[in-house]
Amino acid sequence: MKNALIRCLRIMTIVTLCAAIALPVSAADVRQQSVFVDVPPDRYGWAMDAIHAMARQQVLTGYPDGTFLPEQTVSKAEWTAMVHRLFNKYRPNLYASGVQKVTGFADVPELHWAYGPISDIYNASFSIGGYGLDRNGELAFRPEMQMNRMQLAIMLYSFFDNRLIDRGLSEKDVCAVVSSLKDVPVKYFSDSFSYDAFVQSDGRYESGTLMSMETNDLYAIAAMGQDGTNCTLGADPLANVMAKSLVSLQTAGIMTPNEAGYFRPLDRVTRAEAVTILHRIYNYLKRKQWLYDYTSIDLEAGYQIGGAGPGAVNKPSDGSGGGFKNNPGSSLAGPGASLPGPGADDWGYNGDASLGLEPIGPNVTIQDYFDENGVIEKDLQTGEIQAGVEIRGEKYLTIDLKADEKVNLYVILDGQIAYVTQRELPMTIPVSSVSLVGFRTQWMERDAYKKGEMKATLSVKLTNTPPAKGKKK
Repeated sequence: MKNALIRCLRIMTIVTLCAAIALPVSAADVRQQSVFVDVPPDRYGWAMDAIHAMARQQVLTGYPDGTFLPEQTVSKAEWTAMVHRLFNKYRPNLYASGVQKVTGFADVPELHWAYGPISDIYNASFSIGGYGLDRNGELAFRPEMQMNRMQLAIMLYSFFDNRLIDRGLSEKDVCAVVSSLKDVPVKYFSDSFSYDAFVQSDGRYESGTLMSMETNDLYAIAAMGQDGTNCTLGADPLANVMAKSLVSLQTAGIMTPNEAGYFRPLDRVTRAEAVTILHRIYNYLKRKQWLYDYTSIDLEAGYQIGGAGPGAVNKPSDGSGGGFKNNPGSSLAGPGASLPGPGADDWGYNGDASLGLEPIGPNVTIQDYFDENGVIEKDLQTGEIQAGVEIRGEKYLTIDLKADEKVNLYVILDGQIAYVTQRELPMTIPVSSVSLVGFRTQWMERDAYKKGEMKATLSVKLTNTPPAKGKKK
């Protein structure tokens, strides 16, 4: 049984990889696929469909110089932001209550660029692999941790209501398949006493069943039995999550070992791998007819650069921005195009230090335009405001945001991202050394049962006169 199952899984893996890299590609297809200068089809054929699908939907975008940086690693915060964008209905912690609700992490303050996505997603079901305790005994997420493949596999156990886990596999099947992975440690125990002693002594838990967030150690999967030919799972939560995730993700073709049986658990997850895994998850949920539970985004839909996004109020037909002369024109950042991504630290902005600028963060899509008075009013039930202002010699930009509920704002200055809370607005910032300012609202504390509109008004004003001194009213 074991050998037959393993052979089947390896055949599935090879078929999946062949389907990704061995399809004939015409010259026209190559030109279409070679959008990013550092993603050649001959090297990244396995990831090409995923990269372009995700780039079209702004889940993970390229950079202004035409690169995608496929080998750059992905942090937990970046992965979470990607999931948050693609699966726009998936908000388990936002809608959780009681013991299932996680109220916050010590290392993810409200000003963190990914505070919203992290707060929306990670409820109590992610206590194995999603979060744990720091050295001070506080609940921590480690948002900037560069994930390895094992860490991502463990996290995926809890995603999407455990629907990525194959419940049809017996414990013996799971144990046999995971034992066949050549670089994933498995330890076997003949009695529960030695099993329990092992899992409590190797440092995998900080307190109770909460893991320590201060280590990147690869822990062994503990199993009951003599070897992989006849073993079952024990009672340890982490061991069981690791085993079931690895085998289920392999069965589904989402994360697989190579043909030689190596999973590469300690290899960091790259941008190319991350979008490919997301793409496979999307297609898996679609095949199972579960996709609508988690997203309204159709990755196969056409992508119209000239069209505005859902719920946009102002839709200039020529992409020039209509009556407000500082709307970005199509030659700079047309509707649906990404604003410049994260840039170097020496970007030349010497403005208000209270913005708390970060050199990394999500890109912004321009899908809404300011009217002739520099105002956008939008129902956030249809989507966040995503807009931009082109600076054409002006020295100061005043920003204000009004909404009946709590709505905060990402402000992007030539790719540098700041997070501003609604109570800090209105705010005037110097922009003489900036060419493009982007905006993206973030509606906080959504009510899943709220009916009707949730209007927000974003307004901007450009001047050459410094703001008057004194307290903000």
